[in-house]
Amino acid sequence: MIKISVVIGTYNQKDVLHKTLESLFHQTLSPELYEIQLVDSSSNDGTQQMVAELQPTCRFNYLRVENRGKPYARNQGISKAAGEIILLTDADMIADRKLLEQHLQAHELKPNSSFEGLTINPDGKPYIKEKIKAGQKLKWAYFLSGNLSLPKSSLLAAGLFDEAFRVYGWEDIELGYRLNQKKLPLYYLPSAINYHKHPVSSDDMLARKYQMGKSAALFYKKHPNFWIKMFLGMNPLAMGIFHFLKGHPTLLRRINNQYILEEYQYRLGLEEGLKL
Repeated sequence: MIKISVVIGTYNQKDVLHKTLESLFHQTLSPELYEIQLVDSSSNDGTQQMVAELQPTCRFNYLRVENRGKPYARNQGISKAAGEIILLTDADMIADRKLLEQHLQAHELKPNSSFEGLTINPDGKPYIKEKIKAGQKLKWAYFLSGNLSLPKSSLLAAGLFDEAFRVYGWEDIELGYRLNQKKLPLYYLPSAINYHKHPVSSDDMLARKYQMGKSAALFYKKHPNFWIKMFLGMNPLAMGIFHFLKGHPTLLRRINNQYILEEYQYRLGLEEGLKL
């Protein structure tokens, strides 16, 4: 009987996806207890052929859909999942052998809960840098879907991912905000480990920050309150600095500080998103 369903959305990630799937095929959890729902947003890099050559050790479903963004792909996988528990992860996350066992055990001990696992970045450091104890209750802002499990029924009740989020950023945390409003607790589960294998260049990060800004605008439009506004970085000081730099392009071109440039790109996307 399937207890937990792993849902992965992918697009043109063939090589790292192969490693991710192999790590999920070799888990300590008994194969009859879990499945993998892989939803491919019409990759054109050979993903389909790679998948055809796999030798899954558990129930495995591969679905190709039109490219309508990660939220759409994930929603398709969640809808088809047979497990009562959904584990959300990404195509570039290599799973520790005990990942699924740890998530399932956590749900058996604390039903009707969600769990955020430990994700290790390419530099070997944890994604969540704050010192948080195992089992500690987390705020909804930690609803990070690279290593996250929760009941399928809770996802359905909250309305799944908002498919209006078509570019990078915020779709998981926005869903976490809605789940928090429905009183679903989120706990830290550092014994469930994933390894993120997607280093991002400085230029790529600038482009990603711009996309995040546009997604932040959508988040705020959905939940236009003061706390969300501050959470998304729309405070007077930060926006004032942004508008100053925007009004002085010569100064902006001379800045080589990556953090400042990322913050500028984020708010540029945010400003443009709010105008739509």
